[in-house]
Amino acid sequence: MKASLPIILWLIQACDVPVIRPEAVGLGDLSDAACPRGLAIAATDYKSTNIGAIDLSGNVLSPSLISSASHSVGLTSALSGDVGFPSTRASGNELVVLDRSLASVITWVNIETATVRAQLSVATGFNANPHDYVSIAPNKAYVTRFGSNSNAGREPYDEGHDILVLDPSIPAIKGRIDAASGLPPYAGYNPSPDCARLAGDRLYVVVPYYDSAYHAGPSYVIAIDPATDAPVDQILLAGLSGCSGLDISPDQTSIAIACSGRWQGSSSADASASALVGLRIRPQMEEIWRIPASRSTKRAFGFALGFVDSTHVIASQLGEFGPPLINDTVYLIDTNTSASTPVLQSANVPFTLSVGPCDADCGVCFLVDTQRVGIFEFTLSQSNSFSLTEYPWNDPTGLPPRLLGFF
Repeated sequence: MKASLPIILWLIQACDVPVIRPEAVGLGDLSDAACPRGLAIAATDYKSTNIGAIDLSGNVLSPSLISSASHSVGLTSALSGDVGFPSTRASGNELVVLDRSLASVITWVNIETATVRAQLSVATGFNANPHDYVSIAPNKAYVTRFGSNSNAGREPYDEGHDILVLDPSIPAIKGRIDAASGLPPYAGYNPSPDCARLAGDRLYVVVPYYDSAYHAGPSYVIAIDPATDAPVDQILLAGLSGCSGLDISPDQTSIAIACSGRWQGSSSADASASALVGLRIRPQMEEIWRIPASRSTKRAFGFALGFVDSTHVIASQLGEFGPPLINDTVYLIDTNTSASTPVLQSANVPFTLSVGPCDADCGVCFLVDTQRVGIFEFTLSQSNSFSLTEYPWNDPTGLPPRLLGFF
């Protein structure tokens, strides 16, 4: 399930994998452009991690920017096997790596030179489990902390279930926003802030509730004003649980949420509480469409989704280990009609397809297939026909690719 499990930190076996700096292969200026320059790839077996990079045509820019075996200047905490990237494209020339679960460390990596500028622990005395990072300004960023602290009060900012305010230029923690502020209490459950995106002058954060055994409760979306760091809007995603993924429409007027259902501590969720939901975000959040998992295969939706254009999203429905075994399936979904078109199935191993990131303005969306050890570029034509282009990822450590992030 989405919640990170305890991870034992092992070093990558291929400790002598050379670091290749993207500047050496002609990546050039990494200042912000209309479209992403490339993809960072996290290859991991959940014990150790290697991060490489390709351009949007699949050309390898670096087989290893940083790994669990790295000993570069500025790296004081080795990467674990449970890492992620921000849901928002990296700005400037820095890639942010979120080391989750036990580590709870943020790492800033210069993409051109493959060097670590800084690291910051956001653990503050507990398993904070950072899930997303949003840059606001050179001296301000937000980090969502999925974890909660049952023994808070021992050091600053140690409550958890919050959105931390960082100054990445130092780096340092400057404050926290309580995700539960203004939300009703649910006995035995804590808010667990997950995906966050900036749309206009507001930050939108998906806030599912979980108990200590990761049983899923209700889910909300909250809006925060970055000028005051105060919550200014909220909405209950009625009847839904396990909500996590979030993307912004191309015109910035709505957001889409992926809800995976009611997890009860097992590898499958109750799909009756699973759906994709669209929210109009101004003047206040309001639901404008909903596509329940029961309308297609009655399998729970996955943890992420992306806008392909203004009326189409791409999302997965999760498989099942069985018996009988059921594959993951990625669908192209029309938000106006709820019509779904199969795009890709897993290769007889469920929980091996990942959706995103997507950039609707540039007409690209990417999928990761861990079992096939490949990355797929998805494009949609004006006639609504799609194409998939596969880019094999031959990781020098032999680890399978699992997650992608734009830079």
